[in-house]
Amino acid sequence: MPGVYKIGVVSQKTGLSPSTLRIWEDQYGLVAPSRTRGGTRLYSDSDLERLLYVRHLVRERGYALNAIADIIDEAASKLPYTLDRVAIENIYLRDATNHSDIEEGRRMARVHATVRSLIRAESAERAAVTLVAGVKAITGAHRASLALYRRKSYALDFVVIAGVRGTGPPSRPSLSISRFPRTWQEAIDAREPYADADLLRIDLPGEVNSLVTREDARSFHAEPLTIADEMVGVLIIGSSRPNGIGPEAQRVCEELAVAAGPAIHYFAQHLELPPASAPNL
Repeated sequence: MPGVYKIGVVSQKTGLSPSTLRIWEDQYGLVAPSRTRGGTRLYSDSDLERLLYVRHLVRERGYALNAIADIIDEAASKLPYTLDRVAIENIYLRDATNHSDIEEGRRMARVHATVRSLIRAESAERAAVTLVAGVKAITGAHRASLALYRRKSYALDFVVIAGVRGTGPPSRPSLSISRFPRTWQEAIDAREPYADADLLRIDLPGEVNSLVTREDARSFHAEPLTIADEMVGVLIIGSSRPNGIGPEAQRVCEELAVAAGPAIHYFAQHLELPPASAPNL
């Protein structure tokens, strides 16, 4: 009968195994096929449409099954009983996921483009500039910088900065981590992000304070670049305004730092520092 399919047929049409179909139903409630008196599952055209779209969301757009289930549950709670409730819920699911992901998709496309350019860079310097210019452009930060971690000297060697005057090497590349506030030091030691929403409200050591004042830095967010457990460096975005680094900018910085760690580690030995003299946050 058209529009009614047993689980084997649905498996063939969707590329999902029967066990996966059962899990999606039993554990997540993504579909609720009708049953015969003998317990055989019978899937409708609307059920099939949903399964194909959920597969797309998971495989192509990175959605978690729990998140999809939440959207369907929300739709179900708002809809009156209808003859084909599933079809209406499918419309709601498509609308919700497409609307919320338009900007996210654009942002991720720019992140991926930056990572591709970084990996294909012809030199260490070009790789560093690509990463820093990319994170600044995508996040809209006032400035961005890349520093390499030096374990023996316990310092950050800044190799490139992007600011209002363009992109290039800083005037003074190296800064001792021991001069940082304790919470920043602990974050670096733990390979974790560190940030501050208003640098003028905290007590900074003289060298760091003069740097913040000179660069008109009010807030920043820093993400570690790592490969396995090894610290490679730090990717930093900064703003001239307090609370100037929002959650979306932080996510972009994190995504680029995670992707860039191995590439920057590869290029690090070829990056030359400019003559010493302090980097922009």
